[in-house]
Amino acid sequence: MRRYAELSSGQFRELADRAVFIVPVGSVEQHCEGPLGTDLMIAEAVSEAACEHLERSGTPCVLMPAIPYGLSAEWQGAPGTISVPLQHLVGLVQGIARSLVEGGARAVAFVNGHYGNSPAIQAALRDIMPSLPEGVRLVLVDYWEALDIDVGHASEAEREVLRALGYPCVSFGECERALPSPRGARVFSRPSPGPQRLNARAGQGLTRELIGAAVAGAIMRALEESSRSRVLP
Repeated sequence: MRRYAELSSGQFRELADRAVFIVPVGSVEQHCEGPLGTDLMIAEAVSEAACEHLERSGTPCVLMPAIPYGLSAEWQGAPGTISVPLQHLVGLVQGIARSLVEGGARAVAFVNGHYGNSPAIQAALRDIMPSLPEGVRLVLVDYWEALDIDVGHASEAEREVLRALGYPCVSFGECERALPSPRGARVFSRPSPGPQRLNARAGQGLTRELIGAAVAGAIMRALEESSRSRVLP
């Protein structure tokens, strides 16, 4: 697996038209007593596992630096949360995609770790697709969709994903009781424990290898669909 930040310009040029470029997208927001960067940690680790799987299967892959911040307005009143304006995230996604394509890249996958980012990323990519050269493929993959799970927020399911990705000691603990916010949201109330479908999907248990294979498969299917229709899945 190659990391984009470690490539030279010449190495990028040699890889551009045959590699899949994976861009992790996360968020920094309250997760009760757990890490503010939970969604970012997951997005980065999932993308790395998927990139390694693609390389093992014979598809060149380049792991891009992650986009750390996302749309987290619903948690804006919670200490530690960082939420960027919609237009900033859209502009960043489009700027990364255009720069890669102008350099010769033909397959770019944004792997998302935060629910709130999905509509913005998809809209950003749809908006620029018509202006890109024939043969360019830009796709969005939400990791939970690739795994066919709903991890909720600060849930046991989300903790299990983190454990499988190499973060065994993460605990979300208990949230403070709800406080008023300008938007009327109860920003500190603990969400429900989360779905129970995760273990069933994992079979013998969720592993980093299983996650990598599932997300890599979702990326390749999305790229294939995009090449047929030039419309994002």
